[in-house]
Amino acid sequence: MLNAPDTRSRDIAARALKDIDPGRVAVLLKDPALSATALVYFARHAGERLDWIESLLQNTSLPDEDRAVLTAARVVAPPPEIPEEDDQDLSLGQRIGRMKVGEKIKLAMKGDKEARTLLVRDTNREVYMAVLANPGMKESEVEMLAKNTGTNAEILRAIGRNREWVSNRNVMFSLVMNAKTPLEITVRFLPRLMKKDLEFVSKSRALPMALRTNARRILNAKAKGR
Repeated sequence: MLNAPDTRSRDIAARALKDIDPGRVAVLLKDPALSATALVYFARHAGERLDWIESLLQNTSLPDEDRAVLTAARVVAPPPEIPEEDDQDLSLGQRIGRMKVGEKIKLAMKGDKEARTLLVRDTNREVYMAVLANPGMKESEVEMLAKNTGTNAEILRAIGRNREWVSNRNVMFSLVMNAKTPLEITVRFLPRLMKKDLEFVSKSRALPMALRTNARRILNAKAKGR
């Protein structure tokens, strides 16, 4: 029927062949008694089925022309499977990328400086706030966060509300000079700044106008009080 003159008969034959289990077809294709028409059909529709190709090549009835084509197809190796990466072979950033939120929070609270540096930039609030609760957090790290204009405003607010951290003048001044720090935090630090720092704040165009105005007001009050 595959060579029937009418299209309908050929289509019926093709559909019938497709309904046969591919594994069973591979066994049948080894039979030299199979018609040449069937062998040629499967040879030209084998695609990447290596089991069909191997069976056809073992069949002595396969025409030489088709044998040559299948032999060439067999030597083309299928793409190698990419093994799953062992977590030990991944960088910390890659491992964090695979973690669930709960795992990130746990690492944020107990991890080392590298983990804290990565997790403080996480988009999940619970994760980046957990970094601040890490007992290993150093003042130098806090100062860097206070200076960084890319630091989340909520983190800057939390630093500003921590009395121990803002007792460090460098941390406090870094918060004031960071345009991302909420105004409610920076304004209340102004009275604690030295004159030269207030002058710097009052002239910095990178800072909010309200903060600069308050800095000038304090400077004027101090000048009158002399």
